[in-house]
Amino acid sequence: MKYNFIILVISILFLKSCENSNDVNYKTTKNVDHSKTIRKSIELLKTDARQNKIDDYFSRKYKRKQFNGNILFAENGKIISHKSYGYANLKTKEKLTENHSFQLASVSKPFTSVAILQLIENGQINLNDTLQKFFPNFPYEGITIHQLLCHRSGLSQYTHFCDAPDSIWPDKSKTINNQDVINIISKINPLINFPPDRRYYYCNTNYLLLASIVKKISGIEFKQYLKENIFSPIDMNNSIVYDRTNFNDLIMPTQGYENRTPWEDVYLNGVVGDKGVYSTTMDLLKFDRALEKNLLINDSLKKLAFSKKNKDYNRNKNYGYGFRLKEHNKYGKIVYHTGWWKGYRSYYIKILKKDQTIIILNNVKRGRFLNIDKLIDLIN
Repeated sequence: MKYNFIILVISILFLKSCENSNDVNYKTTKNVDHSKTIRKSIELLKTDARQNKIDDYFSRKYKRKQFNGNILFAENGKIISHKSYGYANLKTKEKLTENHSFQLASVSKPFTSVAILQLIENGQINLNDTLQKFFPNFPYEGITIHQLLCHRSGLSQYTHFCDAPDSIWPDKSKTINNQDVINIISKINPLINFPPDRRYYYCNTNYLLLASIVKKISGIEFKQYLKENIFSPIDMNNSIVYDRTNFNDLIMPTQGYENRTPWEDVYLNGVVGDKGVYSTTMDLLKFDRALEKNLLINDSLKKLAFSKKNKDYNRNKNYGYGFRLKEHNKYGKIVYHTGWWKGYRSYYIKILKKDQTIIILNNVKRGRFLNIDKLIDLIN
């Protein structure tokens, strides 16, 4: 009896300590398989007058060596154009197919945002939670999840203060990960750009911190969280988060190029949340349909993510939670994100009013970024 009583007391104390540790609640999420719903929501239009206009535009870009990649244009889930132009690997002359995956760069941010919003929907975290709740030694007070999501934290770019001086991360062949960056911030206290919530400043550090919060709350790696809670439930079977430990898990990966020079797999690729998702055009359309049908987050949270959180900048642009926003003079609100990282350029564009989707993945950086308004004109 005495032995059983001791075991009971220890068990109760253990459970209480888990409940009170940094006020973080660990829960498991019951995932619903939406694969059938997603597959039914996507179909191919055999003929559409816009197909030739879209193909002519990208064929010309390809011939002029201004584009090398995959495109997908859809309306109400119906695919208007889905094509490949060029090579997955310029050296081996491996031709691109619709199944090749690309580094999404900052188009990874919408996935990080959705993961955070799922935790909010589950009641596990709150938009007003500060970083100290999750990382007690974080040196800057008053930075909230809300500010991280909409780039109002004022923090500095980790790609700058980790890269130089060399004394901060001497061995550039050694992978740096999210926790390493958090440790560096706590150690050297990099200068901030602005006090929290002073103004909008787009900063990749915000999204590595959000990914780290997802890991802290879920108790699993960020890449595993996205697989279990976003990718697998909506049939995104060709998508993974790459962090330099899992290259062999990539599915038909492309090589990123600066003109004809291949980019190396740099040490900063170990940081995820701001970038890191490898995906395909079709998988991104599945993500788009899941957002449209509120399969990943509820409609209220989606509208919150798609709403302005800052003053307009650069003519009529803004930022929500993980999504860029702009007002089109003809088609209203455009929800989008672009990305660039080591040769890759990515575009996800959503014309809400007409439920039109544009996905463009490019693995050779040449010339200017594609003009978003011109891309919107192609489908209208």
